[in-house]
Amino acid sequence: MLEARKTILCIEDDRETAALIAEELVEQGFAVDVAHNGQEGLAAILRQPPDLVLCDISLPFMSGFDVLERLTEIAPGFGYMPFVFLTALTDRENELKGRQLGADDFVRKPVDFDRGIRRNRRRNNEEGKLPKWPNVNRRDRDGLAGEAPPASGRSGG
Repeated sequence: MLEARKTILCIEDDRETAALIAEELVEQGFAVDVAHNGQEGLAAILRQPPDLVLCDISLPFMSGFDVLERLTEIAPGFGYMPFVFLTALTDRENELKGRQLGADDFVRKPVDFDRGIRRNRRRNNEEGKLPKWPNVNRRDRDGLAGEAPPASGRSGG
């Protein structure tokens, strides 16, 4: 039986950038969903939790920070899900704010896909968030196989 492809949700308001990111990730074997603002992104996470979220910080209606903060408030059980900010912002203040909210990493635009995916796989394996990601299946990840999802270090959770 074939293993299901891991799903990445890309929350990016620039449609051209979102399309390029989605195209590259699909070529690397991932299923990709795209949302173009923070509200759509949060709704997509709650409707069908992805295996990883790539989220721009500067978004219309709800910033990437607001998405992560709101997600942590209303659904702290999503703490196992890697949340990576995708941003052109490089100042230390934004990175510290994201880390305090529980972001797993920051990927700078333009995206170096090979480096970013390798780094996140390594980090997730080391922290035990998604053992051997991307080889964990959604059933085990969601605790449906008899165990609760791993605890998160995120604040508010």
